[in-house]
Parts: sequence; structure tokens; C-alpha cells
Amino acid sequence: MWDAGESGVLREWRSLERMFLGQYTHSVDAKGRLTIPVRFRSALASGAYVTQGFDKNLMVYTTASFERLAARATSLTTTNPEARAVRRLLFGGATEVSLDSVGRILLPPFLRDYAGLALEGETVLVGAGEYFEIWSEAGWTKERSAVGDPESNAHRFSAFDLSSG
Repeated sequence: MWDAGESGVLREWRSLERMFLGQYTHSVDAKGRLTIPVRFRSALASGAYVTQGFDKNLMVYTTASFERLAARATSLTTTNPEARAVRRLLFGGATEVSLDSVGRILLPPFLRDYAGLALEGETVLVGAGEYFEIWSEAGWTKERSAVGDPESNAHRFSAFDLSSG
């Protein structure tokens, strides 16, 4: 369904509704549980997968998104060392999670350790479209600083076609 909003820009609302957007700060409790933002919960109602990210963070995928990613990863040849490394990172560093009755997921110790998430410590959940990321507060501060320079970004991202039309 397309809609021309107040700005006159056409948007596909169904796709946008399924995207993870924004930044939220929550704490990991003493048992390793992390509260998921209310806006993200409906997308995770049928389950999710948490895997190690590429930047010492965690990536959270809906079940459908993770299944698409897994299909691509399993199609990679096992004779290529880089393909095997991707498979190890993706599958060896992943766990299936589900929301509890108050909207939390349990992060196992190996994932908390990988991302530097402390029990009873602050985390930042960052929307990234089809998935969202979980960062330690210090890790996100460093990452935000690295991508905060407009001039550097213009050069760094010039190879990507991010035009809206």
C-alpha cells in the first residue's frame, strides 16, 4: 500500500511497519534478560534469533529474516575458508530467543561476553532495517563517533546507491 504523506513523498507503509527503526537504551538485568522496546515486540512475537554482529555487537533477526539469511549462508561452498568463517560466525554465534510475558529476551553468557554487555549494565538497541543491533553503551558511543562525521560519511558511503527513487 502506497501513501503520499504530508511531505508528498511516497512510502510503502507495509515495508516500513516491518522495519526496525530508532535507538533505545535498556539495561540487561541480573539474570541476563534484556527488555525489548515495545515498538519491536510485535515483529518478534513468533520468535527471533540473536547472533554475533560484525562490530562486537549483537544482531537480532525475526525468524523469517534469519531463515532467509541462513538459506544464503548455507548455499556458500564449504571449500572456501571465508565462507566457512561466515557460517561459523553466523551459526556458531547464534541462539534462538523468544519474548517472555513482559517483553524480555534472555541473552546467553557467550553472546553477552562477545558484545561486552555487563549484567545490570546499559545497552543500546539500534534499528537497522530488517534487523536491530544490541550494543554496549561504550561500544555504541565509539561507533556513533566513528560514523558521526558528515564529510567522512559522504566519502565512505559514496559507492552505495541510497537514492530513494
